[in-house]
Amino acid sequence: MHDSALDKLRTFRRAYLAPYESAALSVLDVGSAVAHPGHDSNRTVMENPAWTLRGLDIEAGINVDVIVAEPYDWREVPTGSVDIVTCSQVFEHAEYFWITMLEIGRVLKTNGVAFINAPGSGPLHRYPVDCWRFYDDAFPALARYAGLSLVESQVQWAPAYRKGLQWRDATAIMQRPVRDAETERQVALRTAGAKLSARPLVTPADLAVLADEPGGRDVRRRIGLGAAGFPRAARVAQHRADHQPSAARPAPLKGASVSGPRRQRGTA
Repeated sequence: MHDSALDKLRTFRRAYLAPYESAALSVLDVGSAVAHPGHDSNRTVMENPAWTLRGLDIEAGINVDVIVAEPYDWREVPTGSVDIVTCSQVFEHAEYFWITMLEIGRVLKTNGVAFINAPGSGPLHRYPVDCWRFYDDAFPALARYAGLSLVESQVQWAPAYRKGLQWRDATAIMQRPVRDAETERQVALRTAGAKLSARPLVTPADLAVLADEPGGRDVRRRIGLGAAGFPRAARVAQHRADHQPSAARPAPLKGASVSGPRRQRGTA
């Protein structure tokens, strides 16, 4: 865990959770595995005997309490069961981070709060992949997509940390609002469609959850399926073949840049 991310989490706890230090809160840390023994984690910052802390990740490891069978479908965590979600330096490693955002929104209780932190800069650091960086407009867009209220969002462009790497953390606080039944249904439908879109192949049986829903046809169209709900298997298979992880592709020549010369943004 980057020290700068832990600093932001400490600030979040002081600013938002001080009135609830004695309350019996449930806290879920998403992407909680500690890569190396002895490294700090969000649990270090969020420890509180009154709170129930659980770490969630896709495989067993240090600081992991909940192992999910599917990275984008957390059936092990009930809907609306968590007061606080923390997720630090995870989104850059999630190939489909927008579905991770939907799952965070799903597990939050009404008025529950999420702390999200991800780098806006910094070098390649695969764990096991490194796909994304996040700018000022990223988290406001994600909050709208997930049906969450954006409480605060900022990117630390100023180089506040003079030693070490400048990750230029993007940080957001989001809250699950009170929703009417129709809004809840729309968010649930969007979440179900997004989960299907992440599967390598989608079968007609997979669409059963959407088939009876008003608007299910729209979801099928948005995720690239035929109006009748049958998967375009050939297109999906070709898409997967074209988007294999970079480790499976021939490495570029040593010293060459795949993207060509890079524009310098200054020294900050």
